[in-house]
Amino acid sequence: MTSDDFSKMTLAEKGLLVMNNGKHLTQIQKGDYLQNLYSLEDFFIEIYYSISTDKIHKIEIMTDLSRINQYIDDIKTPVTKEEEIQ
Repeated sequence: MTSDDFSKMTLAEKGLLVMNNGKHLTQIQKGDYLQNLYSLEDFFIEIYYSISTDKIHKIEIMTDLSRINQYIDDIKTPVTKEEEIQ
């Protein structure tokens, strides 16, 4: 699938594809929105979920990779078994 193919899909089609085939990386909150970052094939997808309306507002491909910096601080380093024991 190309990014152009993805962009032509409906919101519902995009949502199903990302939920079934994407890998959730992290989530941040910006005001009323939860922004979820997924990887899907060779691109990143952002899902914007409105807390107040309880609906997905938009799903789009991240074309400006400098925007990924807003997510980096929220990505946690996995805890090793040794750290869990201490």
